[in-house]
Amino acid sequence: MGFAARTALLFALALSTLGANGSENPVTGLLQRMSVAAGPVWRTRFISVSRLTLGHAQNVVSTDSEGLRITVRHCTGELCSGTYFDGTHLYNVNINDTAVPQTLQPEPFLRSLRLVASLQFLSPSFVAQGGRIAAAGDASFGGRRYHTFVVGAVNAVPLRLYVDPASALVRLAREVGGTETFEYRDYRRVGRFSLPFEVLHDGQLFERYDDRAPVSTAFQPPRGLAPALRGTPQTVTTDPQAITPIVNCSVGGIAVRCLVDTGNSGISMSSELASQLGAPVVGNYQVRGLGGYQTQVVRTGPLRVGTAAYPEAYYLVLNDLRRYGYDVVLGADVLAGTNVEFDAGAHVIRFGAPVARNRLTVPVSFENFIPVIDVGLGTVQASLAVDTGDESNINLAYEFYAKHPGLFSVTQRRSVSGIGGSSVELIGEIPQVRIGDYRTGPQRIGTTQSLAATAYGHLGAAFLQQYIVQLDYAAAQLRLTPRS
Repeated sequence: MGFAARTALLFALALSTLGANGSENPVTGLLQRMSVAAGPVWRTRFISVSRLTLGHAQNVVSTDSEGLRITVRHCTGELCSGTYFDGTHLYNVNINDTAVPQTLQPEPFLRSLRLVASLQFLSPSFVAQGGRIAAAGDASFGGRRYHTFVVGAVNAVPLRLYVDPASALVRLAREVGGTETFEYRDYRRVGRFSLPFEVLHDGQLFERYDDRAPVSTAFQPPRGLAPALRGTPQTVTTDPQAITPIVNCSVGGIAVRCLVDTGNSGISMSSELASQLGAPVVGNYQVRGLGGYQTQVVRTGPLRVGTAAYPEAYYLVLNDLRRYGYDVVLGADVLAGTNVEFDAGAHVIRFGAPVARNRLTVPVSFENFIPVIDVGLGTVQASLAVDTGDESNINLAYEFYAKHPGLFSVTQRRSVSGIGGSSVELIGEIPQVRIGDYRTGPQRIGTTQSLAATAYGHLGAAFLQQYIVQLDYAAAQLRLTPRS
């Protein structure tokens, strides 16, 4: 059942709606009992922890929540990644606490679940902010009788809640007009709160906590590597001899060259630099490119680029990086914190650049923290990663090319190398490329046989040189100004 239909059914079920005169609503007394039984959960920050053993590794799931906002991190040792929900949108969070939107659309069902888990509907401000509560009579579940009512809110899917008449605690949340069900069990007293320690989804274990505790400090959303800036937004010069944007920077006080790479999901450094810094190893990671290998993660820093200083952070160690002429790769962890402009014609990158008007603006999605846009290749639509670290013009995943061999005729073959291995690139020309409403003329295009590409391939640095490029991770937008 669609969102609109569920909303209509919510008000069809309503015997009355909690409004300004709440005392006339038959649910009012039950809500008051629930508030006393559970405590003011809706205005309290909680840290909840689950401990799991997967293989030989101890994994910890840490949940940080307050009201509708929640961050869930899966940790192995000190390396944690997960998701963040701000009450409307869902974000992916990496090991450096960098967050990018998981989708461009709101998450009404997740918002509803947070309304229930946080008991936000018991807040005195709930109705004033557009929330609605409708009595739905008594109903049975698992052989027991429960009081029920329907909760709805702005941009949320209505849910029917089943409340234990004896304890006045939520036992069940069920999709209105559907069968999807969440059960809340094993309630325990934590200070002045009654909290469930186990949640089932359609009868299967969904969450089980070992510890839950209220904390007095304020909830903080993921911040990533927030830079400290000296002065105005910085223009950084790039190497005019390189196709890809390479800049001077320093890590831990050591001057090095850095590649600014939108195709990197975090930040990386060469094994030689990691050794020179004496950076402590904190974990392992599987990298992939033209090949793949198991590598280490180190913690080191600070990083300086122009007038921006970034704190200590987790870096992936790449064994074969230095041979490309740089020691550090700056990806999503540096780019997500500010609006970044790439101006290859002027050989500069502008961090914190103001949003320019009259540009071609296209929406961005993220795949493994790498920006992806929809591109028309002739008559074929493809999702391609925006990859300043790829020297190519347009570089397709071979699997995608194999399904669309008529995209271009191969006129050239060349050997290429990259992280983890080498391969063969097949090259040709495509008559037209379309981004939004903008169409280019003929473009060089290729496919690399063993490329583990993001999406269906990459828009590389050579293609992006045709534009002034602005990437806004927070707004999930790519803005292009054609040079011609």
